[in-house]
Amino acid sequence: MSRVLVIGDLHAPAVHEDYFEFIRSIRRKHRTDQTVFIGDVIDHHVISYHKANPESPDAIKEYELAFETVKKWYKAFPNAYVTIGNHDNRVHRLAADAGIPAMYLKEYKELYKTKNWEWVHNVELDGVYYYHGTGAASAYPAFNAARTRNQSVVMGHHHTKAAINWLSGPNNHRIFGMSVGCGVDNTHLSMLYSEHYLVKPMLSCGVVHNGHPILEVMPV
Repeated sequence: MSRVLVIGDLHAPAVHEDYFEFIRSIRRKHRTDQTVFIGDVIDHHVISYHKANPESPDAIKEYELAFETVKKWYKAFPNAYVTIGNHDNRVHRLAADAGIPAMYLKEYKELYKTKNWEWVHNVELDGVYYYHGTGAASAYPAFNAARTRNQSVVMGHHHTKAAINWLSGPNNHRIFGMSVGCGVDNTHLSMLYSEHYLVKPMLSCGVVHNGHPILEVMPV
């Protein structure tokens, strides 16, 4: 069975300056052999359904900054799954709303030069279901998803949630739901919408070792 490193939402270029080294330290600590980026690798702050911060760079500059961020992560983690998040998918959603077929858009691999990353909506490894978490709600989104699927689930999406919840059923059938937190810099321009929120992003990641979940919290 695998030792899977699960990297939280990055929202490039709005990544916390210490998150990269934290993730590399967790890979060394657990000697992981597979990597899953749990989605929202890209923020797409300017290209959005919501109003952008007026101080933000334009869409081209934001892409260039995000590209350089992804380039660093790709160099460190050249083989990985990326479970596509709602922010990653913003361009495709906006294009669809405008009646533009997907065939006119570049694939994620081409746009960000990540030929060995598998950009997927979900992936199952050792019986554990990994997906971004778009559409999941409640205080325990990963746990609720696990109960719905009757299968262990790992997700991101909810920046303030980092938790593992277990359910034990008949015949010792155990499943878990793990929310892995994120790696965002909440002082970045694109994250200032939450500056007055009482609950802040949880800087953390997950590891699934032989089907057993481990949550790692970044020191701050």
